[in-house]
Amino acid sequence: MNNDFGNKKLVILDDFFPNVKTGFRVAEYNYYLKKYQNSEVYSSDIGFLRNVKEYEEHFPIFKNRVKPLNINYYGNYHCSLFYTVFINNAFNYLRIFEMKDKPFIFTLYPGGGFCIDNAVQDQKLMAVCNSRLFKKMIVTQKITYEYVIRKGFTTPDKIEFIYGGITDTDYYRNHPTQKKFYKQDKDTFDVCFVAAKYMVKGIDKGFDIFIEVCKSLSKIYSNIQFHVVGNFNENDINVSEIKDRIHFYGLRNTEFFPSFYSTMDIIISPNRAFILAPGSFDGFPTGCCVDAGLNGTAILCTDPLSQNIAFEDDKDICLVPLDVSYITNKVIYYMSNLDKLYLLSSNGQRKINEVYDIEKQMERRVKILEEYM
Repeated sequence: MNNDFGNKKLVILDDFFPNVKTGFRVAEYNYYLKKYQNSEVYSSDIGFLRNVKEYEEHFPIFKNRVKPLNINYYGNYHCSLFYTVFINNAFNYLRIFEMKDKPFIFTLYPGGGFCIDNAVQDQKLMAVCNSRLFKKMIVTQKITYEYVIRKGFTTPDKIEFIYGGITDTDYYRNHPTQKKFYKQDKDTFDVCFVAAKYMVKGIDKGFDIFIEVCKSLSKIYSNIQFHVVGNFNENDINVSEIKDRIHFYGLRNTEFFPSFYSTMDIIISPNRAFILAPGSFDGFPTGCCVDAGLNGTAILCTDPLSQNIAFEDDKDICLVPLDVSYITNKVIYYMSNLDKLYLLSSNGQRKINEVYDIEKQMERRVKILEEYM
């Protein structure tokens, strides 16, 4: 896999890496750092000194390959090609690309400033795509591809649609844990919610829906437990009536999840579109659902924008509306039909491994980068 690619060099610019909690960045950037021995990452992360120390403890082979970036100082970022993710980064670093007079490629993920029919973000996209140094935009969701084409930000030949995203599937394959099954290996049925909180009560992620489902289920079963991973706590929404049933874990790194998901039966992800900001949305499925599925947890999630193009409903994944009663009844159904539940989780695990396999996901990205390096 190692490849210096001659004297050509990739430089990645980012605003949040090397924070190890940004798992998809860690997986993608580490892949490039390993493949291209002279590549580097420059970061404008406000917690850089703290985060780079933790990152290098986890990945000592990349020590001194991730460096601080001051976007007001153009420095000696010598390279053949720049790369970044999210529209805000592509726009904010545009002056560096142009000052260094080097081509750039970026991935237009959901989030990071990208919203549908947002005049400010449309102007950013237009500015980035109109740069003579812009070479390629990678998009990961059907709605993103259709929007960029409809708006005419760039020509179709400069857009690469690669469904899904990057997750370190190799890590989970290399750190397997024994799945614990309800009534066989454990006495509790365990339901989880995993997300980052970006707004009050996590409404965009459906945290309020999840809590109502928990309250409904707790009135029916005494042996059901609820688990929340992310920057949520008991003060976000009143959980006093289920305080002995619900467990908060805070934000966690990748290594936490194999053992955590080994005990989980279902993840519930009742996302809402266009709530965090007008036109904002999440990818489908969310990265947290992908990680859960990779570790054999059954996924119950919403798809408000019909972005699903890879998973068969009620076979690989269970699509649900934003309806507390509906979701509650689905959980009850699966608790009563454990063979169907664990078939759903095993099918989902197999399908997610197929779609999100890191080598498969990275193959096309690498081909694009090498075309312009």
